[in-house]
Amino acid sequence: MIFCFLPPELLILHCSKHADAFIAGAAIREQKSVLINTQAMEPKAAQRLLDFVAGAVHALSGNALRISADCFLFTPYQVLVDLMPSDELDFVHT
Repeated sequence: MIFCFLPPELLILHCSKHADAFIAGAAIREQKSVLINTQAMEPKAAQRLLDFVAGAVHALSGNALRISADCFLFTPYQVLVDLMPSDELDFVHT
């Protein structure tokens, strides 16, 4: 038996229409993480899109995390996300 390890993938979507939810849902089914930015959408349309994607993620036992007001991270169940409080971040300036 041969095992093939595929590296984790992250899809970044700048959503502008509800049809983008199907792209995100397909990526989640393929075990990809999805970062969604809904800034370009009307609030009600963005909520419908996020509800659809959250439902897909929930059905697959995945995770959902709000990053900011318009940015959301959805991951498959095997991806663990650790959110560090902003006051603990240490930025390196070059």
